[in-house]
Amino acid sequence: MFHELKTLIAIKKYGSFSATGHNVGLTQAAVSAQIKSLESYLGIKLFERNGKTVQFNSEGLRVLALAEQVFDLVEKMKQPECMADFTGEIRIGAIASIQSNILPEILEELFKYFPKAKIKLIPGVSFNLFHQLGKNEIDLAIIIKPNFEVSDDYCHYTLKKEPILLITPIDIHEKHPVEILKNNPFIRYDYSSFGGKVVANYLNRNQIKTNDIIEVDEIEAIIRMVEKNLGVALIPDIGMDKLKEKNINIIDLKQPDLYREIIIIHKKNTENSIISSIVSKIVEGVAIREK
Repeated sequence: MFHELKTLIAIKKYGSFSATGHNVGLTQAAVSAQIKSLESYLGIKLFERNGKTVQFNSEGLRVLALAEQVFDLVEKMKQPECMADFTGEIRIGAIASIQSNILPEILEELFKYFPKAKIKLIPGVSFNLFHQLGKNEIDLAIIIKPNFEVSDDYCHYTLKKEPILLITPIDIHEKHPVEILKNNPFIRYDYSSFGGKVVANYLNRNQIKTNDIIEVDEIEAIIRMVEKNLGVALIPDIGMDKLKEKNINIIDLKQPDLYREIIIIHKKNTENSIISSIVSKIVEGVAIREK
């Protein structure tokens, strides 16, 4: 029944049988067959069916909650006893822009494995955090992927890719990105940062000469400056819903290869090897939530 229960949880996440099938590699018919098998085994109906739409009924919600508990228990079974008893400090370096979205989910996953651990959060910019990691001053870092080759001394995993967007003051009605960038004051995402280099490479590659008025590392500060009609900017998509709340125009550059990549990284050999051994599972848990 494990496969069927896993599919049930996936339906909650993706919202429909067809979307679930698409995301977990099954046909819609296979998803439907698994649910029918589960209903037959339990002797109850889990969904209200109305034409092509299905919704969890009260029994379905009850079974769903129990299924989630089952998988939480299975994860705990996989943990060495020393993880549950680990009471040491875990030092996590994190850039500012992820502290209100990805970071809480990472911490939630981390506490599943280390419920008694003490977390110390070290804020900073990617470049500095990467070097702190190298000097064993932190155990994990959540940073922008460096624009250079990372040595084999490290393991890193992608958490998300944030497309680069063009944002402009609300009273700019022009839609062509190149003309906007050439003809308006430009608020530059700090060139020395890993994310700023992504922006700089795009401008250089497309031979776009900008009229820079200021260079800023903090994304929220850039957004506020654009709101104040100081200029236009290229920034990573830190959350489209969040950006839509601002008094700005958002222009999709339609460049699939233009993005800022957020990674979690750790050294392979550290004093806290117990932590590094579980990072991939933490990332897997966060990735499931993000889908």
